[in-house]
Amino acid sequence: MFFPTIYSATTDERHIVKDKNTCACGTRYNAFAMLSRSDLRKIRFKHYKEVTCPLCKSSIIDEE
Repeated sequence: MFFPTIYSATTDERHIVKDKNTCACGTRYNAFAMLSRSDLRKIRFKHYKEVTCPLCKSSIIDEE
């Protein structure tokens, strides 16, 4: 199964995108109200095994 993900360079983890500002674990990846084209280009669809954030990964398991 593929999920929209974003890579965080500060924590060196790949997170699952929940909405336009936050990840599934609650981490904010976009602090601005409007998304720009460059922000959308950072979102990549990856397989769930490539998600490295433990909180985001546990949210996948809870849904299944």
